[in-house]
Amino acid sequence: MHEWEELKRLSLLSSANLRTLTYTAGSSGSKLPLPSLRWRLFLGVLPIELFGQDDTECQQVWELAAERERQNYQALKARFIVDPTAVAKEETDWKRMNPLSLDQDSPWHQYHQDQDLRNTILQDVSRTFPEESYFRHTRVQRLMADMLFVYAKMHTSLQYRQGMHELLAPLLLAVDGDSVAPSKEFPTRLLDRAFIEHDTFALFDRLMRLCMPWYQLPPALSPRATSDSQTPIIAQCQMLMDKLTVLDPELSAHLRQMDIEPQLFGIRWYRLLFSRELPRLRDVFALWDILFADNVSGTLRLVDWIGLVFLLANRRRLLQGDYEDTLTTLLHLPPLPRPSSDVLEQTIALPNNPQNHNITAFPAIDLPIAAPKIPFQSLSQHGLRAIQRLALQAAYLRAHPSHEAAMLVADQYRMWEQEAWDIIDDLDTPAIESSTSSDSIKPQPS
Repeated sequence: MHEWEELKRLSLLSSANLRTLTYTAGSSGSKLPLPSLRWRLFLGVLPIELFGQDDTECQQVWELAAERERQNYQALKARFIVDPTAVAKEETDWKRMNPLSLDQDSPWHQYHQDQDLRNTILQDVSRTFPEESYFRHTRVQRLMADMLFVYAKMHTSLQYRQGMHELLAPLLLAVDGDSVAPSKEFPTRLLDRAFIEHDTFALFDRLMRLCMPWYQLPPALSPRATSDSQTPIIAQCQMLMDKLTVLDPELSAHLRQMDIEPQLFGIRWYRLLFSRELPRLRDVFALWDILFADNVSGTLRLVDWIGLVFLLANRRRLLQGDYEDTLTTLLHLPPLPRPSSDVLEQTIALPNNPQNHNITAFPAIDLPIAAPKIPFQSLSQHGLRAIQRLALQAAYLRAHPSHEAAMLVADQYRMWEQEAWDIIDDLDTPAIESSTSSDSIKPQPS
């Protein structure tokens, strides 16, 4: 298929180049093909090492991996989503057949217990990205509710937490958008429309392995527990503030003086991977491309630095505001500026491929010394999306965790915000296009 050939051409038949491809995506104004397939590679659903190698071996291994994931989800659905009326037909014990039975072993008892969980999930799913018509379809909401329910039943200690639906939604949009009619050809079998739900769940399960600590509840207080007990997400937010103290002591001191705790805004940033901070889903796709491609060591290493650049991008506004204005800015980040060509040409360029890493400030952080080189000069390319430019700046900060590097990034935004700019990117595709097909809605991120 054309998209597959284009993906191979863009990657230059190299899995390493496929990882770094997303950093320069958009520089030519072209749209990268098959986001769901790239995400399945980046998150380990399919082995990325085989990409660009022998097509026959790649085909066999990937199809086996996809089939294993699909069978696993089908088994989980059969285990956790049970129709009590169907079970009752095979029962001879009238107590278990009674819908009002309080017997712990009764399928009806479990069904009634599950309804509270389902209602909670459906309530959130019905509010998913209200501006996107795709998520208003009954079929889409049913798919999301089933996947989230199965995941909650798999993880009884975690269950379902608010926000998971907003991590699932872009994954489903990507898989559904890439889906094709059943075919015997490769790689269309990997994109079979009949397995949209199965393939999306595999992606969601891998993503939640990375994000799960951010959804954990506080540890149960015990006689040995201390007042310092905190969840991983609170600790992560505090780490964000600690990094800001090194990068920008003035801004950090201002937020502390305002008594603005980092978890007030950081919890949403981490749990939703900034999907609420971006005006359009196509921007979420672009950012997640980079976050997932950067997932080399089993962690979303760039998330902290993305958050820091968001703070630096709004530095002037944050420093000048009172408590209410500052908190409003943090909870409702303004759209990122898209500077004009003339302004970009005057922008101070960030150094390319830095080799000298100032790690004294962050001795415990694994800096990406061996990571793929990121072309920071791409910041001056006119076709780069605002969110891609921000991600490049985040990668730059990670390689240069110093006050001087932070001020260089902040100066760029201070220069850009003085110019008139339009949040509508001319290079983006038109608004979402969808049909009412019962098989697939064929969405596009708007």
